Amino acid sequence: MKTLPLGEGEFARRGTLVVIYEGKDISLDIADSILECTYRDSINEFDTIDLTLEDRKDLWIGAWSPQKGDKLQIKHKLTNWSSQKVIEHNLGEFYIDNIDYSGPPSIISLRGISVDIASNIMDAKEYKSWEDVTIEKIAQDIAKKCKIKLECDFKFNRVYKRVEQKLESDYTLLKRLCREAGITIKLYSDRLILFEESEYESRDPQMKISKLDCKDYRFSIDDTDTYSGCRISYYDYMLDKKIEHTFNTKQRPGYKKNTQRLLFLNYDAAVPGETQQQKKEYLLKIAQKELREKNKTGITCSITIMGQEQQLSASDIVAIYSFGRFDGNYIITEVTTDYSEYQHSISLRKCLEGY
Repeated sequence: MKTLPLGEGEFARRGTLVVIYEGKDISLDIADSILECTYRDSINEFDTIDLTLEDRKDLWIGAWSPQKGDKLQIKHKLTNWSSQKVIEHNLGEFYIDNIDYSGPPSIISLRGISVDIASNIMDAKEYKSWEDVTIEKIAQDIAKKCKIKLECDFKFNRVYKRVEQKLESDYTLLKRLCREAGITIKLYSDRLILFEESEYESRDPQMKISKLDCKDYRFSIDDTDTYSGCRISYYDYMLDKKIEHTFNTKQRPGYKKNTQRLLFLNYDAAVPGETQQQKKEYLLKIAQKELREKNKTGITCSITIMGQEQQLSASDIVAIYSFGRFDGNYIITEVTTDYSEYQHSISLRKCLEGY
């Protein structure tokens, strides 16, 4: 196993990579040949692993020649970081989708993604339709067909009168529907995960980070597409008239109070509900989700910190402080970990209030 240089002496902190290739632990075999290992965890994209190794004996171009679709399991062990002595971070399962060989000296670079590249959920172009269906039911049908585990963590289960899948992959369809419903979708270790970021943002921070903890930092206020409210309208054929409702938030990200700018949304699908109040509540939820999607990147930041004993993951909440106006809770949207130096490059956005 590769021991990363994090100190000196018997009790020095050490980081060790555990690599399991197609079910076989090859950590000892490759310990002295690992040059780099980088793991990227993203909130709504595939996770990736990049592993670069020396090939002095030409094994990786010969007897060990890798194939696309081969399965990698990667773990990172921390020794002498706490009283627990050894802490293990499981990075997950990956499927090789890119192989690069160069030299001299002979070097092989393997890239894996967190979804089986042979899975039908990604590639098969389907034609199917659903009637009077929820987004959760569509996800259940797709997960069952593709034989993957489904995890749903959202409250607003959007209802559709009709959904058509016109020669698009199951993943492309779900990503499109989830975007409309304010749901984040992720494929990870043979699991299909659907969740609402707003639910995660209400959680207590898992970690606190100050200016002194950062090797570098950058904060940005984006004015591209933020709004103070969303006005949604639809035509009610029963009443034979146009109906409008408005959802307002407390404050536009980065703006002083009472700075007004409305987002206009025309809803042309059937509205579920037996009463006007039920229809109004449903429409306001649609407006709320659309407004949140527009405003969520209003305040963002990127930081670099040294590796932590605690494993950091996309969707974790951290409390940022000692940065003045930028202090507050942030959700991690992406974290890239370089295990040769054991440091994290983290992208975050400020949690929204009033949504």
